[in-house]
Amino acid sequence: MSCDSSDDPQEEVFPVGNQEFYNVAFGVSSEGNSGTYAQAFTDLSNGSISFDGEGFEVPSVRTARIYGSPSGKYLYNLSYGGGFLYKYEIQGGSNYVQLEETNVQIAMGTAYPRWTVLNEDEALVHNITTEHIFEDDVYTHTKATAVLQRVELADLSLAEKSELALPQTEDGLHIWRIDNPTIQGGKAYYGVAKRGYDPNTDENINTTDYKATTLVVDYPSLENPMLLESEVAQGSTYGYRAPVYHTDELGAIYHLTAEPAKIIKIENGSYDNSYQLDLSSALGMTKVGANGWYYVGNGIGYVPFYDATVGSGSDTTTPWGVARIDLYNKTAVKLNLPENLWMWYYQSGVLAKDGNFYMAIAPLGETGNIYMFDPQSTSPDGFTKGAELDSGADSFYLGIY
Repeated sequence: MSCDSSDDPQEEVFPVGNQEFYNVAFGVSSEGNSGTYAQAFTDLSNGSISFDGEGFEVPSVRTARIYGSPSGKYLYNLSYGGGFLYKYEIQGGSNYVQLEETNVQIAMGTAYPRWTVLNEDEALVHNITTEHIFEDDVYTHTKATAVLQRVELADLSLAEKSELALPQTEDGLHIWRIDNPTIQGGKAYYGVAKRGYDPNTDENINTTDYKATTLVVDYPSLENPMLLESEVAQGSTYGYRAPVYHTDELGAIYHLTAEPAKIIKIENGSYDNSYQLDLSSALGMTKVGANGWYYVGNGIGYVPFYDATVGSGSDTTTPWGVARIDLYNKTAVKLNLPENLWMWYYQSGVLAKDGNFYMAIAPLGETGNIYMFDPQSTSPDGFTKGAELDSGADSFYLGIY
């Protein structure tokens, strides 16, 4: 998408999707190993969707980490705990035909890596290993090593791979997890979580008291690691099962911090510390948390969020909502959705062929709907309801792919 002479992306026509199918995914069991089911539809604007005896069970050991191709032709899955990647051709309904299968456990050294599908052609698989270093029986630091692997989605072949000792930081903490990268300008940008270590107890120290950090490597070689640190936000940037880093039409990268939730900006390879969109302030709330967000285009996105003054987002009693955000005007509007939402595991929405952004949203244990959000509307009611969603006990909609 090119900009006109004013270079104002807000004046551009909003993008639209080109999917052949919309994959609706459903999760069963919020504890331990969970089942994931998918169904494919050509239209989500009406009718009803149920997973009672329906749906393709996506292979997994602990959980399935799925992505849909932008074209809607293929579904990809990482069996988290199984160490295998799968590619399926989508044929509609519960019909998914396996095309490819690749073992990534050997390359990654674990059956529990994380991964991100970047575009129609490429994905990145990643993992962190740590080693506590002692000299003369005195703890000095924790060495963090990133294992990075690029995957060609055409045949799930393993391409470039690197194992990198990550730079240490002055705060004495170490990186223990990375996820949700985006690529821009010959670089890959990964979200980061850090923690400390107590040698006296041999236990890790969880904290959010550190500068929001991004790991940057050359792409596609996956070499030359460096860390960027924000001066305007703190805590984890890797998200949780949902996208965190997005590149806009002008080449700037915007990403989320978890709690307190802020959108911050990377441009020309470094943080722009003059920019932040503080979701707590923009929504008129005290403290907001979030796991990920979805970029539609022209500075507009949607972010599921929770009220962090009530409790952790993983607690089913903590209230959730969805906000429309405007990156360029630094605004957020809470949308008028049902109460009793729990979106800790929510993973994906899609920009549809009609230009609306679709999400599958259902209150816990209650009937829900496909929500079709109008990116051009600033109203809290800027959506229409589509197909009805059947739900059940300890089950939840993971998203649309």
